[in-house]
Amino acid sequence: MAEVSTILNNADEDSLILLDEVGRGTGTIDGISVAWATSEYIYQILKSYTIFATHYMELTMLNDFYDGIINKRVKVLETESGIIFLHKIEDGISDKSYGIEVAKLAGVPNEVVARAKEVMEEISNKTEFENKLKSMKKIKQKRFIKNKNQLKLF
Repeated sequence: MAEVSTILNNADEDSLILLDEVGRGTGTIDGISVAWATSEYIYQILKSYTIFATHYMELTMLNDFYDGIINKRVKVLETESGIIFLHKIEDGISDKSYGIEVAKLAGVPNEVVARAKEVMEEISNKTEFENKLKSMKKIKQKRFIKNKNQLKLF
């Protein structure tokens, strides 16, 4: 978070911002909220050129709210033995998460991968939180206002 703070307090419209996994290490709702608000602040206030990599698929909805936000994904080939990342970037969003497959590729024991699949099946039913995400268009109403009189110490 210290890096995000430094970026948000020092970047401007001429900056190139590269962010990866903002909100990681927090609770899911906290993480999504911080990543969402960070994205909006960059878009509305800083207007910087930005590449924002995230595991929060919910953030892909931001391109529905703001012109100029473009979703990209890594092309993936699914085979019977697993997935292959093709090292090609294309337009769009991923249609699903590949976290368990990545764990398998990383060498996580097969028993853990199998159990993760079982757990995912149990908890992947639509939750109240996921249903709320579908109605998030009202969040766009929030506008950030930069205080131009703020004293910068660093």
